[in-house]
Amino acid sequence: MSTIRSPKPTILVVDDISDNLHLLTRELSAQGYETRGVLTGTMALTVARSTPIDLILLDIMLPDMDGYTVCQTLKADAATEAIPVIFLSALDEALDKVKAFAVGGIDYITKPFKTAEVMARVGTQLSLRQAQRQLEQFNQSLEEQVQQRTRELGEVNQSLQVEIQMRRQVEQELRDSEMRYRLIADHMGDLVCLHDIGGQFLYVSPSAQPLLGHDPETLIGKQIVDFCHADDREYLQLQFQTPLTSTESMTSCYRFRCQSGRYLWLETLAKPVLDRGGRVTGLVTSSRDVTRRVKMEKQLRYDSLHDALTHLPNRDWLAKRLELEILQCQRYSQNCFGLLMIDLDRFKAVNDSLGHLTGDKLLIAVTNLLKGCVRDIDMVSRWGGDEFVIFLDRIADLKEAIQVAERIKTALESPIEVDGKIIFTSASIGILMGNSAYKTSNEIFRDVDIALYRAKASGRNRYEIFGLEMYQEAIALLNLENDLRLAIRQRDFITYFQPIVAIPTQTLLGFEALARWQHRDRGLIMPGDFIDLAEDTGLIKPIGSQILRQVCEMLKQWEHDDLLDQGFRVSVNVSGQQFRDPTFLATIDQILAETGVRGDRLKLEITERVLLEQSDSIAHTLAEITARGIQLSIDDFGTGYSSLRYLSQFAVQSLKIDRSFVSQLEPHRQGIVQAIIDLAHNLEMDCIAEGVETEEQRSQLQALGCEAAQGYLFARPLPLAAASEVLRGWHGQRAGEGRGDGGMEWWGDGVMG
Repeated sequence: MSTIRSPKPTILVVDDISDNLHLLTRELSAQGYETRGVLTGTMALTVARSTPIDLILLDIMLPDMDGYTVCQTLKADAATEAIPVIFLSALDEALDKVKAFAVGGIDYITKPFKTAEVMARVGTQLSLRQAQRQLEQFNQSLEEQVQQRTRELGEVNQSLQVEIQMRRQVEQELRDSEMRYRLIADHMGDLVCLHDIGGQFLYVSPSAQPLLGHDPETLIGKQIVDFCHADDREYLQLQFQTPLTSTESMTSCYRFRCQSGRYLWLETLAKPVLDRGGRVTGLVTSSRDVTRRVKMEKQLRYDSLHDALTHLPNRDWLAKRLELEILQCQRYSQNCFGLLMIDLDRFKAVNDSLGHLTGDKLLIAVTNLLKGCVRDIDMVSRWGGDEFVIFLDRIADLKEAIQVAERIKTALESPIEVDGKIIFTSASIGILMGNSAYKTSNEIFRDVDIALYRAKASGRNRYEIFGLEMYQEAIALLNLENDLRLAIRQRDFITYFQPIVAIPTQTLLGFEALARWQHRDRGLIMPGDFIDLAEDTGLIKPIGSQILRQVCEMLKQWEHDDLLDQGFRVSVNVSGQQFRDPTFLATIDQILAETGVRGDRLKLEITERVLLEQSDSIAHTLAEITARGIQLSIDDFGTGYSSLRYLSQFAVQSLKIDRSFVSQLEPHRQGIVQAIIDLAHNLEMDCIAEGVETEEQRSQLQALGCEAAQGYLFARPLPLAAASEVLRGWHGQRAGEGRGDGGMEWWGDGVMG
């Protein structure tokens, strides 16, 4: 191995993530170090054996071998065993750290790391490495002197003259040795001092002048405690007791007053000086300036407990505060505290429209506003994004927490000016009263978050108070979601079919496919109990795909049985999430290809909101659907935010009149239904009325010109077998009697509503 060493310390960085490798090598190079970077453990071992390395920064998770193996291999090789290893890893368990030190690591830094922390620890370890080398050189020199003196003493026995000469030589060497020791002490950067048993300075190295500003002579006869900060004196006196009463050394860190009056942080290693009888006769101390390191450590602690934007306490600090408060509540059962979780309404719109910089300034303004709504003993913290949590210390009852929530709502009613722009905002607030029933902060966060979710779901710009029923509902919703995911894997969804009938002739035009959940324990679950949850969780996409496949498989069977007319179609509801899914068209093509069904057998029902999105992807999807021969229908028309402009741009064949309008049909209240029918006809579309339950409703719709209807008047949603029977009845009537009499015989027994 080459023995030529760079004048700069050389650091080997081992990390299989290129970004981490580049970041560390760049920062280390900027600090004046020579760096080597490798991606694997094998390369690390090769470099360490072929190049003088002063320090290794070693990742644990490597592609060919883990960092523990690399470290063990280095320590087992005499050529590399002395190289210090600092582990860098995202593993933060105590056992991982214990293993790292067990295989020979000297330090452990958890990812994601702070660059400043890494630089500080690298500097410390390199300093220790340098000191270790100096000590090794000193020990080697001393060992050589002892061997020399031993040989010389052996030669004294040969002659008296040789003995005298050798003694003179030894004395000269001792003087030279003392001179060398003093030379080292006088010129080393660390402050080296000798103290008597009472702690007074007996010797102070010249480095005191550049380090502290004090002349070494002025310190003789004085004590360290005479210069340390008043807050550190008691601590320092206790620290120096150990070396004076035993042979153990002790390291302490304290503030020392310089000649200028300012304080710097010194780290001092104190070792006892023993006489021949083993009694402590004094202390020798070695001190170095660690002010920069202490400041960096303080900053790191501050950053770990504060939000970088608002400088408010973060979730970790709040959690620690709550854990202490829980202990107080358990000790003093009458103690209560409040928690308010606040979420700014429509904050995303501010970021999207005005930019994130304006959004950040709005958060700072809201921070100041929230501070003005609470007492000094309360805590305002930020969780990230637009969420804040307020801890109300020692409140008497729920009324006080509600008063704070009302103050916040009132304060947010006034517009906030940011960079000359007037911004209106509001907040949804969850309120919780904490008491001794809670065991951990996570339980508190869980419950207040449930209350916040209820406030947002209830319309925003309001507050909700947590109650036990909210938690029970949340658990029920979570269980339902778990069951829903299991049902998707087990394909527990089935399709019901509701006939769509031509109003004038009462002939069968097609079916609307309706999803049902055949729960294995609870039986048949209607869409109203799970569709909203499926939309919120994104599970509507796999459910929709399963229903579409079932419909196409059934259409193929009905075609095989020759039960379908030329214009017969099945309408399938499609959510906005499915339309926005880039794989939606591919899913349709795959299902049509695998089942062999033509696209013109399908009609997809979408909501008005899908058209209002106006995105290029939605327009492309609608055009591609039409190109496949699939018709489009607008479901529940009139209940959303209709736009005639966008409605006329797309090839939509049908408008479905929502059942809420049909149920209100009266001879003198037909305006809305009439307007929808006229609009459809003007746009060359037909109309389908939902929820028709009476003959009177059917007659009024026919008089208004509505082409088709569905509802309990004709049939309830039918399971597959009943729907097939209806088709057979219709097909039999068509073959035997035709359509002319307008009769309903084709429905079969028990199908009529």
